[in-house]
Amino acid sequence: MRIIIWIGALLPIVFALFRFSAAFHPVWLNDILLFIEGYVHLSLTKFPNDPLKFLINLSGESALWLLALSLTITPLRSYLKINLFSYRRLLGLFAFFYALIHALLFIGIDQQFDFDGLIHEVTTKPFIAFGMGAFLILLLMALTSTKKLFSNFKGWHRLVYIAVVLIVVHYLMSHKTITWDNLSTAGVLIFLLVLRLIKR
Repeated sequence: MRIIIWIGALLPIVFALFRFSAAFHPVWLNDILLFIEGYVHLSLTKFPNDPLKFLINLSGESALWLLALSLTITPLRSYLKINLFSYRRLLGLFAFFYALIHALLFIGIDQQFDFDGLIHEVTTKPFIAFGMGAFLILLLMALTSTKKLFSNFKGWHRLVYIAVVLIVVHYLMSHKTITWDNLSTAGVLIFLLVLRLIKR
């Protein structure tokens, strides 16, 4: 199971590599990717029109779905008696990994470490403030996720419930037009949060 999680968690990076190397694909690989595109509804053979936006969106959504998977662990154990508890930390750390990339792309490349500009963005665009709040909570959880520290900070890890709400708001507000796909994604996260709260 641990290997499956590692492979699944690294798929977004593989996907990004395919997109950014599109111009160098040999014909046989391009044909295979075109065939796959017909089934997965993802572009694998075109360089992103806006590389930074592509990476920010990919890292953000990867963090969101990995966090969602980590939220399924408790309900699976409580309702279906499937015990995957030992993998929750790994999923959470992968979620933080992509959240960190998401934040660094915005702070380091989009804002070029201009902290005055960053403060302006946070104070004038609420969805960025929500995102930053969620990231700080995930950072705290990642730093205190070791066995030695977790026992002392276990209560603080309940902040994940607040982080999920902040992430949902950040995700929805970051879209100029909210689609059913956006709403269904947010709905899945909220549903999992409710299940987690009921069966802690």
